[in-house]
Amino acid sequence: MAGGDQLSNLPNSILLHILSMLPNNKEVVRTSVLSERWRFLWKSVPISLNFKFPASDNEIDTLDYLVSIHRELYYWRSYEKIQKLNVQDLKYVQRFSKDVDLWVHFATKLANVENFGLEFNTDNQRYEFPQFAYKNASLKSLFLVHFQLNPFGNVNWSSLVSLSMYNMEFIDGVMEKVLSEVYLELDEFSGIHRLEISSVKLRELIIAPYIKILEIMGWCSEIRIINVASLVTAMLCLDFDFDFDLGKEQYLEKECSLFKELFHSVAHVENLTLGSWCVECLSILELKGWEFPPSSRKFLKLDVEFNQLDFPGICCFLQSSLDLETLVIHWYDVELGLFILSLLNIVDSFLHIQVLNIYNT
Repeated sequence: MAGGDQLSNLPNSILLHILSMLPNNKEVVRTSVLSERWRFLWKSVPISLNFKFPASDNEIDTLDYLVSIHRELYYWRSYEKIQKLNVQDLKYVQRFSKDVDLWVHFATKLANVENFGLEFNTDNQRYEFPQFAYKNASLKSLFLVHFQLNPFGNVNWSSLVSLSMYNMEFIDGVMEKVLSEVYLELDEFSGIHRLEISSVKLRELIIAPYIKILEIMGWCSEIRIINVASLVTAMLCLDFDFDFDLGKEQYLEKECSLFKELFHSVAHVENLTLGSWCVECLSILELKGWEFPPSSRKFLKLDVEFNQLDFPGICCFLQSSLDLETLVIHWYDVELGLFILSLLNIVDSFLHIQVLNIYNT
């Protein structure tokens, strides 16, 4: 076999794969001194930058780590292939806003990051996403925790396919500007009073046509699901927070009315998960004489507390699920013996169920 640098003779695609396996980003950079062939090869290797603030209440530790992030981003400012930038666990206060602005500018304007995540810890101060970041063609995934969104104009994230937001605050009308061809995940959000979506591009979203999977979790004051005929899987693990000036009967009537509307929207799905509030509504409606529409669902999961009011709704709901094959029941806050006895009484007559899975947390 002839001598020489056999490694350098490999195709670029193989060399880039080898470089991508190095455990440290700066080790990738150091390969530039190996030979002329390797001098600029490292710039084409996708890298990830992950920063996690120390779990310390010492402000000096926070400031030192914040400076170290600035230093690191300056080092990578001319790099062409930063695939991911993620900053976690900053105990955010308003005086850090300019520092965060620099990170957002780096991700959206300098480095053209594809996957960007900012996860902050805060009591009541939320970082407001800067206006310059609402137009970007490189972002594919955006993950935000404890933020406020308030774009003054249109939002143009033309490459975004995944948007996840937790503990967010929205100005009313913002979501219509944000949504495009994305997968959207929301949890513990506030400020949305009305949300109407008509885009036909959406693939997987909270409320939209032509989606396959729908998940709604958390507290709501009002919500509508329209035109979801293609829906296959739905999870309704939500509760409602209405005006407490309503009387008890009015409150209950509004709950049941909204649940019936939600339920009719997802009655056709094959896989359905209902939270404890939904199970309670089922029982209340059954006691009021409401007839559950027959369904062809194959999979059903129920989160229940198993108080006495849960049983009528569960029984009638199972009777309307004639094609049901798998039943999963997640239960809590009940004595084991009472639970087992009650459960056997409920499912004993439903011989079409092939899989029964029960568990407690």
